[in-house]
Amino acid sequence: MTHKPKIYLLDVTNRDGVQTSRICLSKLQKTMINWYLDRMGIFQSEFGFPLTRHETNYLNANLELVKLGGLSNIRLSGWLR
Repeated sequence: MTHKPKIYLLDVTNRDGVQTSRICLSKLQKTMINWYLDRMGIFQSEFGFPLTRHETNYLNANLELVKLGGLSNIRLSGWLR
């Protein structure tokens, strides 16, 4: 029996993509991206910088969605510099 390797997709839109010139996403838009990624079966989303104060409510809201089952399959990760 042959074992097929799994491919894991990681999306960086909410962390790296928003650092691109002239791209600005609201917190709701970033949350909706995570929701769509979850529905598409994406393994992980880098969803921001946890120690940045202006991101705190957005990050906590997304973590609450995980607890409530709104984001049920995706892993959310943050970056620290």
